[in-house]
Amino acid sequence: MERVETCSNRVAGPLSFLAGLSAGIAVGVLLAPRSGPATLRLAGRKIESGENWLKNKATAAQDYVTGRGEELVDRAKEVAEVIGRS
Repeated sequence: MERVETCSNRVAGPLSFLAGLSAGIAVGVLLAPRSGPATLRLAGRKIESGENWLKNKATAAQDYVTGRGEELVDRAKEVAEVIGRS
């Protein structure tokens, strides 16, 4: 049986990642043995890393949806040709 992924499943992953990232940063800031500025730099790097990850995932999702849309258009044209021949 094939598992069907819905849009909400695809959104939940990145949102869960961001929630975990935020919680990790918060705990890190509270428990870090670093100075304030060092902790802020670290948090900034982590946020930037998460942002880059999310952008990459969004681009991949957009490419996937575009590709699937093109496939559906091609199939619809094929069906229209078959129906037109009848």
